[in-house]
Amino acid sequence: MTQLLTIYNGRFNTGSIYYAPTATIPVTGDVVGSIYCFLSKVLPWPNEASPQTPTQDQKYLKSVFKNMFAAKHVTTNNISLVLERINWATGTVYSYYRDDQNMFELDNNGFLVKKFYIKNRFDQVFKCLWNDNGGQSTVEPYFQPGTFNANQIFQGADDYKWKYMYTITSGNKLKFMDDDWMPVPIGTNIPNPVSTFAGSGSIDVINVTNAGSGYDPTNTTVTVTVTGDGRFASANAVFSGNNLIDVAVSNTGSNYNYANVIISSSIGSGANAVAYTSPPGGHGYDPASELGARNVMLTANFNKDESGKLPTDIDFRQVGVLVNPFAYYGTTVDIANSDFYDTSTNFTVSQGFGVYSPDEIVYQTANNSIDGATFTATVLSFDTTTNTLKLLNTFGTANNNQILYGQTTQTARVVLQQQTSEFIPFSGYLIYLENREPVVRNEDGSELFKLVLGY
Repeated sequence: MTQLLTIYNGRFNTGSIYYAPTATIPVTGDVVGSIYCFLSKVLPWPNEASPQTPTQDQKYLKSVFKNMFAAKHVTTNNISLVLERINWATGTVYSYYRDDQNMFELDNNGFLVKKFYIKNRFDQVFKCLWNDNGGQSTVEPYFQPGTFNANQIFQGADDYKWKYMYTITSGNKLKFMDDDWMPVPIGTNIPNPVSTFAGSGSIDVINVTNAGSGYDPTNTTVTVTVTGDGRFASANAVFSGNNLIDVAVSNTGSNYNYANVIISSSIGSGANAVAYTSPPGGHGYDPASELGARNVMLTANFNKDESGKLPTDIDFRQVGVLVNPFAYYGTTVDIANSDFYDTSTNFTVSQGFGVYSPDEIVYQTANNSIDGATFTATVLSFDTTTNTLKLLNTFGTANNNQILYGQTTQTARVVLQQQTSEFIPFSGYLIYLENREPVVRNEDGSELFKLVLGY
């Protein structure tokens, strides 16, 4: 079980992450210039199968920083807007796009009420523009490369009409797609949608809601007239015998904010059709906004031992995201920008009695008792080859040339050198925290985290 906490404090809009590093943090005005995924918490939960729910009190949040041991830089290449993943499935009744309804309404679980787009088996994403008056979808929409029609509309034998939106690339699929989410690009022509042919809106499909009766297209012309506040849209009635089965759009027109359709003939009556106008710029101009992207996925890959800086013989239980942490650069301080930081405190100790074990408490004391300890810490790992001891959750000040005791193993070795991280503790904005069941590392493995934040 995973427990989540997304932290805003009125100071940070998660949506800004996607536009880093040019976005700013509300109230403070800081530029979002640096984002890090961090690992923390090596000590076990009271119930390892049921991680504790994170809280937002300062004591808890400070403990996260105290137990942090690694931070990985998240670059813009590892950030993407994502959508709720909806796989096409035969026999499903999909909703269709309408310009007079809220297509992004969510249910109590945070999922779309109207499933109006799909991903097919070829990772092509389509928006449903018509569902055959509530019929089941039985033909999977797809386009072979180079076979898109003029309006990029796929219409199968089930009479569903699908607008092609985009294709998920193999690289983005690997980094940003899982069972629940799929990546979505932002439009390439933003922010001037009215400069497109569609302008404020086009009419890509016209849908028959009532076929009427008595028509005779062989002997009498059946006319389709599109009215509204735009220009140039035109269409033709499509018959099978004397039955009106569709209206084919011959010109999608431009700058429509509303439109009506009139089907007229000297013989026959009762036919009705609807024409919903596209978003500004046309369908597919800005897939992220058109499909209701409301989440950002950040990916971070902790690769084996990160060049000797990340222990592989440990487990951990917390993953989180920091914005704008700081680091030391010699004698100066600035926003962190290195690819990876070892955030533990590292001691070099002497040869001596015993071997420190992960998770045990170590201490220095003036009276041979931990109760009078002047320094305590939690062992992250101990390298017996180099006698390097990585420590977390330090309290007090350790002294060189004094013994460091292990509470569990009774190890006793002298501290020779101390090295603190260049990464400055407690700096940055903690915007996301996830408590997990233990993640066990090993020397051959890497962890790829896909963290999804809502806004």
